[in-house]
Amino acid sequence: MGLKENWWRFNYHAIRLGFVPVAKRALMLHSRVEGEIPNIRPIMLAPVHRTSADVFALAEANSEFVSFVSTDSFGHNSVINFIEKQMTTAIGTVIWQESGIKNPRKRAVELANDVEDRLDRRLITAVFTQGEYQYDSVNSIEEGLIGLLKRYESRHLKQKGHELKIPIVPVGIEYDRKGRGLEQSAVGKWITKWIPFTPNWTIPSFRTRITVRFGTPLYFESQNPRELTESVMKEAARLSNIPYEV
Repeated sequence: MGLKENWWRFNYHAIRLGFVPVAKRALMLHSRVEGEIPNIRPIMLAPVHRTSADVFALAEANSEFVSFVSTDSFGHNSVINFIEKQMTTAIGTVIWQESGIKNPRKRAVELANDVEDRLDRRLITAVFTQGEYQYDSVNSIEEGLIGLLKRYESRHLKQKGHELKIPIVPVGIEYDRKGRGLEQSAVGKWITKWIPFTPNWTIPSFRTRITVRFGTPLYFESQNPRELTESVMKEAARLSNIPYEV
């Protein structure tokens, strides 16, 4: 464990232990966890992506450091984009679309190298395969991130001479209140209209109960990345009590 990884862990746990309890209290949120992450490292989590709170719900559900795969196409204004990118980088997040790299092929190589670096470190890596927030259902998937796992396993077999099977854990996140929370409430619309630089994060409604459910791990067998991604996200949707509509 090097200095860089220690820095990631310090920042991550500072947010997990400092910010999350305060945010929960402010929004009067309640949370619970069902199941657990298998004690196998490295391991990949594949949660649904319903709100901005998903990352914090996962952080609270497990005391171990999790490295997320994110995107720098945050969809906010330039000020918020800069702040969010600095924060995510500080906690070891893999930035999916590095805006400073114009060549798409080079960008894909950098992504693969960063993800493989986390796997080499035997970390928990979490990927949001939907590509965007989808509160009410899972209606799109992108198999490229889980496909990186297949590439990693193949490279390990070639270099080490033996198989490495990395589990992929479907993760459901259920919010017990309907609608999109503060984002579409009268309060949320007022804040967006009158407070400069407000990010367009999706935030759960007051008094929401959040349930994080860890499913049974899945592995690459005879499937291709698309097929495995479909199986994983169908289960993640079921665990979230939302429909799978891809």
